[in-house]
Amino acid sequence: MKGFLLLVLLVAEASSQFNPHFKAKHHTIVQLFEWRYEDIEHECRTFLGPNRFGGVQLSPVNEVRTSKSPTWTDRYEPVSYKLTSRSGNETALRTMIAACNEAGVRVYVEVVLNHMARASEGPSTHGTAGSIVNPAARDYPDAPYVASDFNDPCRITNVNDPHELRNCWKEDRPDLNQGLVRVRQRIVDFLNRLLTLGVAGFIVDSALYMWPHDLRAIYSRLQNLTTTAGFPPGARPFICQDLSYHQPGAVPDISWSDYADLGVIAQDRFAIDIGDVLLRRKPFHYFVHLGTRLGYVPREKALVYVNNPLLLREPDADGDLLVVSMRNQRAYRIALAFLLAHRYGMARVASSYEFSNLSEGPPLDAQGQIMQVRLDETGQCRRPWICEHRWPTVQKMVHFRRAAHGTAVANWVDNGQNQIAFCRDRVGFVAFNAEISLTLKANLHTCLKAGSYCDLISAPPDRVSENGVCTGTTVLVDAKGRSDIFINTQLEQPFIAVLASG
Repeated sequence: MKGFLLLVLLVAEASSQFNPHFKAKHHTIVQLFEWRYEDIEHECRTFLGPNRFGGVQLSPVNEVRTSKSPTWTDRYEPVSYKLTSRSGNETALRTMIAACNEAGVRVYVEVVLNHMARASEGPSTHGTAGSIVNPAARDYPDAPYVASDFNDPCRITNVNDPHELRNCWKEDRPDLNQGLVRVRQRIVDFLNRLLTLGVAGFIVDSALYMWPHDLRAIYSRLQNLTTTAGFPPGARPFICQDLSYHQPGAVPDISWSDYADLGVIAQDRFAIDIGDVLLRRKPFHYFVHLGTRLGYVPREKALVYVNNPLLLREPDADGDLLVVSMRNQRAYRIALAFLLAHRYGMARVASSYEFSNLSEGPPLDAQGQIMQVRLDETGQCRRPWICEHRWPTVQKMVHFRRAAHGTAVANWVDNGQNQIAFCRDRVGFVAFNAEISLTLKANLHTCLKAGSYCDLISAPPDRVSENGVCTGTTVLVDAKGRSDIFINTQLEQPFIAVLASG
């Protein structure tokens, strides 16, 4: 019996890093890219918490380099582990984390552990907390790191060589040697400090460039989540590893399975595939077996998204858009709705801002600080902030995802091209018409009991029904569970979503 109990405890501890620690009936992570801490705090209290979003992903919170013309990539150029970033100082960070936890929204910090900042303008580089470093000499006194803490300079010429990929420099960023005990200790101290502040876990940038055994050694030394932030005793940090590769040339033949037992895995596969479907006319039928049958990461180990800050800035391929974005809002809304309607993976929605060139940093005010996020009279963000997570479509589909949580995708039907429909057991039904000029008009099985249902999408925000009367499109289901579905292809939101209740 003791041996059995020990085995159960070991299995539970090994799987705990896959738990995002969402509060009950909360779902979906929002990446508030480059937001100020004060704005994140306000968003947790007034929107994310009340709408039961699961968590928020922060941009890296430690000190990074500054430059005369700020770029978005500066955020991924660590100078030290001081908790002063361009989003705010440690006090503001601490206050924001506490407010989000109080609102039922978990906080995940994106962390850069693979490398340190490269040289910017001049022989020395300055940081957001006032540190001065010399990347050419690999001297980062406030980390502290010296030249012997890094791998020797080398370029990645063969991406299929795991030694080159994990030991050489990502572009020209000095590559830390995580195999050294002293380097691991500084990383562990940094992460544990954040856990003490109340974060629920980490999104590990550039994980593909680090040895899995080194990451395991780091993760194993992380402390438990703090009970003062409302986590249960013994709860382990959530870990998500970004295994995306964006350098020119071949895609590395490195299996995600090398990292599969260490934490959830984020890859660009779904984002690229949904872009192919909605922008290049690849049949939506492709997703009928979304999951391991398509070579995807198992759904319980996957973080899935429509786009991310890096993909949004990738040059268009052969003159075509690479990923779905604001450049095609109709396709963007379809992609987000499908992401949230399906059961595959843990969903993340990127909240972005407008930019005029691929390297442009966050919106700045007259003092050179990140611009405050402001709302219009409808509750949407004023430009240049885009705030996709506040779109009514996203808000409604997050509600759908919560209601359908734990149910299977059933009764998938399609026209062989870009009209699809499926059930979430007997809880919900969705239908999409992503065709350019073909109206969806069909009698479909909804898996729902006979009755009259209200489409979430066509109803006004927060008002699906009023005095028992549907405020959007009514979906009539007959005794056989079938309904006549009509979706005009000219609609900006050419899809419907129906729930059995609520």
